[in-house]
Amino acid sequence: MAASKRLRRRDGWPEGTLLRSAPKEVLNLSVTKDALDRALALADALIKALTKEGFAFEIDAEKGGTWVKWLETGTKMTVVITEHIKRSAHVITPAEERARKRYWDRSRWDHSASYPSIAQYDYTPTGTLTIEVGRWPSRKWNDTPRTQLERRLGEVVGGVMVLARDIHAKEQEEARRKEAYRIAVARYEFLTTRRASELARFKELEADATNWERAVRLRAFADAREKQLRAEGVLSADEADWLAWARTKADWLDPLVLVSDLILDAPEPKRPGYW
Repeated sequence: MAASKRLRRRDGWPEGTLLRSAPKEVLNLSVTKDALDRALALADALIKALTKEGFAFEIDAEKGGTWVKWLETGTKMTVVITEHIKRSAHVITPAEERARKRYWDRSRWDHSASYPSIAQYDYTPTGTLTIEVGRWPSRKWNDTPRTQLERRLGEVVGGVMVLARDIHAKEQEEARRKEAYRIAVARYEFLTTRRASELARFKELEADATNWERAVRLRAFADAREKQLRAEGVLSADEADWLAWARTKADWLDPLVLVSDLILDAPEPKRPGYW
């Protein structure tokens, strides 16, 4: 087993906790040297038992972890075997006390002296193993004072199968909720877009009606002006040009008349720059 070879290395492990673990490379175990053989045997038995039930194991080299996958549904769950380590406040040893005294004596005249590295905690292996599968939801199985995990392997396998079904059901429900939300969002966007489009069309209609009324008013005013000028006998060429201009502007304003104005429809002039 690759995990056996990797975790039996003598060095390269974090100091202090005594644990050996390389989750980005091999099966996710986190145990001390003394518990390594037993943890490897337990992992091997668990893998074989779950493989018979339609599961497969994968190493996630990127995130660092081990997945157990239910092949029937594709449901994936994290799996890790750990050893409980007791942590207690570190009691300074006579050798550490002497090293600390040497530091204080030397630091009086040598400011480059380094304070001795003294652990804050002591870690004690217990040999108690735990199998944890899944994250949310998850299941744990621990050694007990009377029964070790090897004798409860059937219980663990059965629990993993139940957990896989629960997670699959949860994933299906989550997928259903996401799909319902997607449909609701799509309908909301459709309704809001349709409403905005309808409102824009209605505003355009109101603007056209207003412009039509303005055009009718301009024509009526031009007609009234022409009638007055004729009655007074003062309809000059300039007045006639003005009446033609006014009626042309009314036609330009009227949405029912498709004409363009040479001046008002042209781009707005830009002020030239100094340079």
